[in-house]
Amino acid sequence: MTVIRTDRFLLGVGLMTMLLALVVVLQIGGGRETPVAKKGTLELADFSWTSHTIIPLDGEWEFYPEQLLSPQQIHLTHIKPIMMQVPGNWDEAVINQGYPMSGKGYGTYRLIVRNVPQGEQLAIAKRYVRFADAMYLDGQLMSRSGLPGTSAGSYKPRNEPYTIYFHTEQAELEIVLQVANFDFRSGGIYNSIELGYASQIEKRTMIQSGLELFIMGIVVIFGLLFFYLYLRLHRDRIQLLYALFFLGFAVIVVTNGERLLLQLAPGIPFEFAFKMKYAAVYGVSVVVSMITWKLAPGLGQTIRRWLQLPSVLLALYVVLILISPFRVYSSIQEGMYSVNLLSYAVAFAVILHHYVMKKYESKSRAQLQLLITCIWLMLVNYVLGILVTWYPVSQILLNCTTLVILSVFAVLLIYQYVRAYDAMQQLTQQLQLSDKVKDEFLLLTSHELNSPLHSIIHLSRSLLGTSLRRTNETEIRSKLQLIRNTSYRMSNLVNDLIDMSRFRDGNMKIAVGTVDLVSCLSLVTEVLGFLATGKGIVMVRRLEPEARYVMADESRLLQVLYNLVYHMIGQHSHRELVFECEWHQERVRIMLRFEAHTEQITRLGTERPDLESMHNSSAGLSVAAELVSMMGGQLSVNDAAESIQIELPSAEVAGMENVIETAVSQEKLGEDLSGLPSGNASAAILIATTDLVDMEHLNTLLSTEGFQVSFADSDMEVQSLLASGKLPDLVIVDAMLPAVTGYEVCKQIRLEFSQVDLPVLFINMRSTPADIEACIKAGGNDFITRPLDAGEILVRVHTLLGMKRLVKEAANNEMAFLRSQIKPHFLYNALGTIMSLCFTDGPRAGELLGSFSRYLRILFHLDNSEELIPLSKEMELIQAYVEIEQERFGSRLQVELDVDRSLYSCKVMPLLIEPLVENAIRHGVSKKIDGGTVRLYIQKYENRVQVVVEDDGVGMSPEQAASILDRSHIEQGIGLQNVQRRLKHLNGQAPVIQSEQGHGTKITFEFPYQ
Repeated sequence: MTVIRTDRFLLGVGLMTMLLALVVVLQIGGGRETPVAKKGTLELADFSWTSHTIIPLDGEWEFYPEQLLSPQQIHLTHIKPIMMQVPGNWDEAVINQGYPMSGKGYGTYRLIVRNVPQGEQLAIAKRYVRFADAMYLDGQLMSRSGLPGTSAGSYKPRNEPYTIYFHTEQAELEIVLQVANFDFRSGGIYNSIELGYASQIEKRTMIQSGLELFIMGIVVIFGLLFFYLYLRLHRDRIQLLYALFFLGFAVIVVTNGERLLLQLAPGIPFEFAFKMKYAAVYGVSVVVSMITWKLAPGLGQTIRRWLQLPSVLLALYVVLILISPFRVYSSIQEGMYSVNLLSYAVAFAVILHHYVMKKYESKSRAQLQLLITCIWLMLVNYVLGILVTWYPVSQILLNCTTLVILSVFAVLLIYQYVRAYDAMQQLTQQLQLSDKVKDEFLLLTSHELNSPLHSIIHLSRSLLGTSLRRTNETEIRSKLQLIRNTSYRMSNLVNDLIDMSRFRDGNMKIAVGTVDLVSCLSLVTEVLGFLATGKGIVMVRRLEPEARYVMADESRLLQVLYNLVYHMIGQHSHRELVFECEWHQERVRIMLRFEAHTEQITRLGTERPDLESMHNSSAGLSVAAELVSMMGGQLSVNDAAESIQIELPSAEVAGMENVIETAVSQEKLGEDLSGLPSGNASAAILIATTDLVDMEHLNTLLSTEGFQVSFADSDMEVQSLLASGKLPDLVIVDAMLPAVTGYEVCKQIRLEFSQVDLPVLFINMRSTPADIEACIKAGGNDFITRPLDAGEILVRVHTLLGMKRLVKEAANNEMAFLRSQIKPHFLYNALGTIMSLCFTDGPRAGELLGSFSRYLRILFHLDNSEELIPLSKEMELIQAYVEIEQERFGSRLQVELDVDRSLYSCKVMPLLIEPLVENAIRHGVSKKIDGGTVRLYIQKYENRVQVVVEDDGVGMSPEQAASILDRSHIEQGIGLQNVQRRLKHLNGQAPVIQSEQGHGTKITFEFPYQ
């Protein structure tokens, strides 16, 4: 039995779609409560007027085709009008000669409205008429949009909504509307002309305009924010697409609806305004499609091309809009409406397909659901936009849909950043776990390193105790050779341990070629001969001529042989170790044995080495088994370690003529440094050492990497270079500097520079706990020990420079975070205040909206790269904030600013003073019933600037004043805490808080004048 599981999300989308469709159908097909004009007359005798009545003047209007008549001319003319349906176009209307009228032309509409309320202030609202019109009321010209004319040369298009206000003296109105269109393929009145009380129409217009301005402001902020993220933080293409989407959406808002662009900028040319409008409408569709394909990759190339075809057509149409006049690109506009709708439908279908097929890829299910909701809302919004133009569908419904789109986009963006933060947390936990595994790895393998180290120590002691007579030269040379060979063996063991981690990570590289076994075995017996001799073991080689060459990686084969011989010698003594090579069925068998045995053979190489079992078996043997397997061979060893067998593919002897000689190189830790970021390549590094070998080594290594290297040989020279103004990005200090140690040099550096401002890397001889503690106490960031390893040096240098860069970026991000702390209640209160003023004091609402816009502009346009800004910019932000709050609190809030204007050019940290003023208003004066006064004093004393923020509000208890700067105290937000931390960073002093409960609070701080 098949169980069908219902997806609640898709069910919800379906139900919402049906609900919206029902609302639209009811608005379009619902019964009319207002009368309809018949034969050019609208009778209102039986209609009940109320204070909320707005009547659409729909129905049959008198129409005089190809005539632009004034009311006086209409009364004198003998031309018989035809009846024209309004709203509607005049295409195909039969004119006097019996021919249909073209969409491009001109004409005059006339309507008589009877039984209008007398002695009332009424208004007529006209929306869209293509494309120029003039309205007469009772014989007088009241308003016009553009200039109607009888030819394309004599008329000027505009198509701007307007409202006329009048006082009725009689019960009958005569409305005459002259209309001309010589640009679009069809003409006429496309929206209802409405009659109603002036107060009601004005209220509706103000609400609509205010809502559009609010939406525009929000989307512009989003657009600029994403554009900033794209330019300053990371060049992610999706951020640029988001920015283009929101900015394009803002253009759509101001060029549709009330067409605020035309009203606010009456001088803007018609061509330019409509290019902006339609380029934004169709351009946003292209951007939405690009975002969809960016976030939902997949599908076959052929299907993908077909599905992208609507977007390509829209992009070409946008280009046509930008380069051609309106009458050209508008000729195919109605067809492009369908293409645009198809583009949204395709984007929605692609996202929905990925969701249904569960192709989430890097996105979560919830993230894909939000994407589907966004695209669905865009599709609904576009359909509603078409319906609002042609049918009696409420503009409020369209604006509400737009607000929901913005809300869902905001939720989507918040969700994305929360997921990014969670991923970072998980990565941190993984790194901590990896660090723990590393410690266990070192603990388990330390015993593998002890044996060769002790050998070197004992040989060195023996050599030091030998009398340096000429007769002992051979003995001395022999012991030095033993030390060298032991060091080689130890180096190989370290490489084995590194290789085990590479096996685990899956990045081991093997270069297979033709290898001569004679040379390999000779090198092995020479290097390990001293160890065999010490245990009484004789090594013998027996090779068949046809078994001399194998297919393997020469350096890795040597590593395998070293490990196997060392393993066998460690198990036995006073034996004969035989190397035998024989050819068998296109493969070469390499046998290492003491004597023939028939013990059961144990196969190795079928499993990767396990770090947890290294204490039970040799690390070298495990690595050898893995390497042989990677070279296409097989390794087997018997239980008693009496014999080991290697099988490898044989090589053609003739191929030796073309063998490329390869060097046996040690793979160091820094082998893959090319993968590190190159952003530090131009950094300056100061090296303080007197060791000429280290100087030569470091200069060659770091200069090759592109660093600017300079040297100092004493503490005085280090201080001189730092005082010269050319501050390096990193200092490498030898702990064994003469006269003054490297630790003292580092302490002197730390008096002026923090570990972030100037990292210090120590060179030391040892890495004991005592040395590490001395390094940390002196203020060092990291250390390396001699002998210097190139890979380790580069890794640590890159790490310290990367840390310095990331800390600087974190400081910039903290500044951006401070700017983002616009409290939601402040936004709500400010917008609520503005909206309330829209109904009582429109000009004041506009002024306050300007202050609010200026506050946001200043807040978001502060440059992260600027550590200091002019005081004038900080004061401008404070004044914008204060103006908004004073309007909100009225006489309850008084603000006094006593600022020396000569200080406006001095430099101050951004957002250093404004948070204190905000706290004084929010937590001081506003909580007092009768309000109070906030005072800001900024004066200069000698070479310092003193800032005092004082209020006579509710004040604080001593305990509250002491705890308010505590990081754990978050009730007052982050403002004071950040001011305290940044002031300490600037001059080492915290702000002084003086407060008395019931009498107010005073905060004082100083900073250097510059």
